[in-house]
Amino acid sequence: MEERRHEWDLPEIGLRRLGAQDIQLFWKRFAVVHGPGLSHGSLYSRWRVVNEETVISLYLTNHSVGLFVRGHRGEPYSATRRRLSAYEPELGTALGAALRGDYPLCYLTDRPTAMTDTAAWIAAFDWLRAAESRYEAVLREILESPGRDPES
Repeated sequence: MEERRHEWDLPEIGLRRLGAQDIQLFWKRFAVVHGPGLSHGSLYSRWRVVNEETVISLYLTNHSVGLFVRGHRGEPYSATRRRLSAYEPELGTALGAALRGDYPLCYLTDRPTAMTDTAAWIAAFDWLRAAESRYEAVLREILESPGRDPES
């Protein structure tokens, strides 16, 4: 069985080959089909704010598109993980992703895609849109349920 290499392993895989113009074009096209409310995270990511403490980070690399849950800008992974662990195992089961994975990112999921091939972008848009919508619905339902006490 071949070990899956991940784009986060930059020393092994090498630097991304997508140029800044390609990445900006990808996000511009994604925003057109996806609608308003997406904010700039970094060159490689865009954010969808769920509430004042929770953000869905959508990202793009040479080899995939994906998303994960994070806190507001500047909040360390450990704080986000600790806060979200109060909703386990319900949240992880509903999202279909692990709170703690191989990387310091909460509920990371991705879709392997050759992003240097612009013909693959439509499928990447569709997957990101569906995954983001599902994450947003689950997060809102579980984190914002009236009267829900995460400590109970």
